[in-house]
Amino acid sequence: MLTKYLDKIYTFLVINKELSFSKASKVLGISQPAVTQQIRILEKYLGVNLFERKKNGVMLTKEGQNFLKIAKEFERFLEEFEVKIDKFQNLDMPFIMGASPTVGSYNLPECIKYYKNLINKEINLVIKSNDELLKDVKNSVIDMAFVTKKKDNDLKYVEWIDDELVVFSNKPLPTSIEIEDLNNYKMICRESNSSTRDFIKKTFQKHNFECDKLNIVSVVHNSTALKYTVMNSPEQVVSIISKMVIKEELKEKKLFSAKIKGVNLKRKTYIAYKNPTKDINAILNFINS
Repeated sequence: MLTKYLDKIYTFLVINKELSFSKASKVLGISQPAVTQQIRILEKYLGVNLFERKKNGVMLTKEGQNFLKIAKEFERFLEEFEVKIDKFQNLDMPFIMGASPTVGSYNLPECIKYYKNLINKEINLVIKSNDELLKDVKNSVIDMAFVTKKKDNDLKYVEWIDDELVVFSNKPLPTSIEIEDLNNYKMICRESNSSTRDFIKKTFQKHNFECDKLNIVSVVHNSTALKYTVMNSPEQVVSIISKMVIKEELKEKKLFSAKIKGVNLKRKTYIAYKNPTKDINAILNFINS
């Protein structure tokens, strides 16, 4: 293939400019025998002699002069390619940040403006499930992700904030309840493959309580839908959600929350990334400061 001769063509151009094999070797940073060898390989490929040696240097043969016209086109291509590479290296690519739905909708928005100023770049936020985010980080589709579980050992994880879940309702609740009291309410839940429902299920199992046996009257597929389904229900219903999602509604007494006695519903959130970069390190240092 021609590609294996491109460096030889460049050597030919340098020799033509310097009119000397020895001077060309200094420009190229290789030995003179290596320069000579590259030209011999190129001449063998082309089937012609390119240079004629003189006492004070070299000059092109007739065939070399004809080949120079072709090689000059390659030189122009190289110059244009170098300009494009320079533009590419200096291109201000946006920073791609991923987040699970609850974190991306309720925890991150205020933080992003600080991160943006910190790295002096635009930040594009992608909201997906934890599994999709971790896959995208591993495949270098996104730079870093804020997730509520660790999965892939090939990735690096840094603990971020605790996400506290609470029981909430559209009607007043006691400040705290027993876990068995949940059996007395109609329950609205997240879908079965939700990371939030999985966390609640595993937490309840530690207390020998099966959440799947609750009086579940409806299932929804994201935190926002869960909040508004509970809030707009004509009868009292309860559910469990991140406290961040209903923070404003609790203040305005549109919703009411309760804690479960003896049950820790705080879960860790993590920052996942593949390889540390200048931008990632800047964000991590800011978070840890």
